[in-house]
Amino acid sequence: MSQPANQIGRALRGITRRAVRLAARGLERVEGAVAGTGDPTAIPLLLAPSLPTTAVDSYWAEHTVRSTPFRSARASLAYLRRRSREYPLFEDLMELYGHHEHDTVLDYGCGPGNDLVGFLVLGHAHHVIGVDISRKALELARRRLALHRIDGERATLVQMGDGDPTIPLEDASIDYLYCEGVLHHTSDPAGVLGEFHRILKPGTNASIMVYNRDSLYYHLYTAYQRQTLEGAFAGLSTDEAFRRNTDGEECPIARAYRPGTFLAECERAGFGATYVGGYFADLELRLFRTLGDRATADHRLPAEHRDFLNELEVGADGYPRYRGQFAGVGGVYQLVNQPA
Repeated sequence: MSQPANQIGRALRGITRRAVRLAARGLERVEGAVAGTGDPTAIPLLLAPSLPTTAVDSYWAEHTVRSTPFRSARASLAYLRRRSREYPLFEDLMELYGHHEHDTVLDYGCGPGNDLVGFLVLGHAHHVIGVDISRKALELARRRLALHRIDGERATLVQMGDGDPTIPLEDASIDYLYCEGVLHHTSDPAGVLGEFHRILKPGTNASIMVYNRDSLYYHLYTAYQRQTLEGAFAGLSTDEAFRRNTDGEECPIARAYRPGTFLAECERAGFGATYVGGYFADLELRLFRTLGDRATADHRLPAEHRDFLNELEVGADGYPRYRGQFAGVGGVYQLVNQPA
């Protein structure tokens, strides 16, 4: 390792020496004080000055989710509550936010900091590391944490790129990993899962959400409302229509996984994995109430989608299930990092 790399490595380890050491990978710290002052620069932000750029990097640099800054900590927390109402079962299936008083938590694909706030303020995590490819998102997260007067010893933000799945953290350095709505957008999800296995301590857990193919969003909203009724995405497969119908038509990658497919990916990476169901977007439930019966009787809708809708069963809680699992777009997997 070169002398500059050694110096960077020492600087990074100094930032979070009581929580986790970051590997020296050419990251540069954006300087600032380390204290809970309400100043965004109190939160260490580590940037990679030279990254291979993919279409995923370019897109998400310009399309940061929830990019309007909050004006207060109260508004920040109110948004978390509103998000949970808009996505029924989200908190339950993702097991938010738990108790992490002694844990170092990694939020992979942290965006503008929703769940960084959740783990730090509501889950009382000892230290949270937020990783994202977007400098804009990380700056928004930094400002968000400052609203909550988070001490710089409790949080670190790190930029990395889509072109290299390597996470700049040391082996077995993370106690809990959270990744919500990110892996289905990456160029190398298998590589990222392998990195998750490397950096998690043996026997620890991860909660991951990827888009669910066995969902109302895929079969009723995309295939029926958009493709059949509206005539959108003419000539495209439902997989391709789904990509264009989730995070913007130009989003380069947006996969919808069958549970068995994603479980196999997790197991190949070394995890014990359980699929716990798909949380819903409000849109899915509204369409199910208004269009569900019509769609199953409409023979313009290909048989695959009608068969899915016909198999749905509504529980006493009012939520539709497919083969026993909630049929929402947010497919949630609980992982255990099995020792090699």
